[in-house]
Amino acid sequence: MDDGRRGSLIRRCWSSVPERMYVGLDIGSSGIRAVAIGSDGLHIREARRQRASDPMSLVDFERDLDLESIWQACLDVLGEVSAGEEVAAVGVAACRHSLIVTDAGDTVLFASGNDDVRASLAGATVEADSDRPVLEITGHTPAMIHWPGKLRWLTEERPDVCDAAARITTLEGWIATRLGAETVLSQVSAVETGAWDLKVDSWAREFIPDWAESQLPEVSRDPPAARVRAEIGLGATCRVSAGWPDSHAAEYATRGLGQDPDCVAAGWSTTILRPVDAYDSNALIWRGERMGGGLVAEANAGDGGTGYGWLRSRYLPGELTMAAVSNESAADAGVFLLSGLRVMDWRAPGLSVAGMLSPTPFVVGEPTASMLGTAVLEDLAFAIHGNRLALDDAQPGEGPLRLTGGYARAPAAGQILANVCGCSVYSFPGLSAPAWGAALAAASHDFGGMDNAVEALVPSGLWHEPDATSVSAFADHYERWLDLRGRLESFVQNAL
Repeated sequence: MDDGRRGSLIRRCWSSVPERMYVGLDIGSSGIRAVAIGSDGLHIREARRQRASDPMSLVDFERDLDLESIWQACLDVLGEVSAGEEVAAVGVAACRHSLIVTDAGDTVLFASGNDDVRASLAGATVEADSDRPVLEITGHTPAMIHWPGKLRWLTEERPDVCDAAARITTLEGWIATRLGAETVLSQVSAVETGAWDLKVDSWAREFIPDWAESQLPEVSRDPPAARVRAEIGLGATCRVSAGWPDSHAAEYATRGLGQDPDCVAAGWSTTILRPVDAYDSNALIWRGERMGGGLVAEANAGDGGTGYGWLRSRYLPGELTMAAVSNESAADAGVFLLSGLRVMDWRAPGLSVAGMLSPTPFVVGEPTASMLGTAVLEDLAFAIHGNRLALDDAQPGEGPLRLTGGYARAPAAGQILANVCGCSVYSFPGLSAPAWGAALAAASHDFGGMDNAVEALVPSGLWHEPDATSVSAFADHYERWLDLRGRLESFVQNAL
């Protein structure tokens, strides 16, 4: 049975659920999105606002988040998608690794996002000072964007913030609380801070400075729902609970296949999320809690801000098709550029300038825009493929891929990924997956749990099957790409 027919049958099974509207709010790296869906699983409306500042700006790596402009954009999109109608519940998702510090009067003292590199050196010292690998404790490295490094940086550089701090939370936690949610953090969000001890299932106290101990948020696996503040204008009975990380919300939104294949959330950053049954203490993987229960193993496949930004500015959604690039494949050439895509090797954690560089295949002569577009997509596909192979060594997986995020809007992306990985790809080109996942989480109370909400409100996507001839060609090209990348990393590391 195809996915669309399966979804229709499931929706009929839940026809007893009253007609209601659920809204998902996603604060992403590039913009704020809200999507409204009905209790029949149909898309009602969607709204979007651009962020005031682009992420990963080379001239502005050290900055606080402009929370007031983000909050105003959230109010704008919520008002647009609700259109004056009653909303049953609203869910919140946001880009991961943020740190928001407020005082006793809820004034924001410090607001660090996932593009703030001020804590880079502090993060490196956390790793150096730890008796055990930080990855073994938290499932994450103490990179510039995680809490251990940021909290240490505040201790060393901003004693004024430390002295006045009354509450610490994440971006999704701050937004949800301002909407009316209780001041708790979801278990998934806590894990994604990089300061959660996976084995003892609590905060990793060795990475928390003394001043922050009493300011840490309460954590819940099943955050309670509360009424949205009346002045927000979503209705007298609208509910909201603690928020979720955006990549996990995207995985949650695309989970309706009846199985649990890998989910690839690819946009400004690219993450592979693999559902697993148990922890493997010997596996060097990023791992933690999954929305709706269970565990997820994770590999960061890259940060494609440069390539994605160019691709998005050059092509309208749906324009970069296989037909458009079929006669201009970059895979047959042997000249390479540095695209700016970052490919992280999670098996060798730590700060690496070379890890921020990646070779991109591209053609001899004067490349057309479609050639460069293909090169960006192929580079991303190689990064995903390489990280999946490495992930297989620690947590074996099989089956198709689920593809969502900005790259999925290019129809060629799903097909190129299928050809590079040699497996089926189920892509969601028109889906704002984190916002949709947040809406599903909001609806879970009415559907008797998160799993039921997924089955009833599953979105539909497109299948891409691998082409045997292309799979063979890409296998050879991938090996050359991998070799060049290794040489590049060695060269840069030696030069440093």
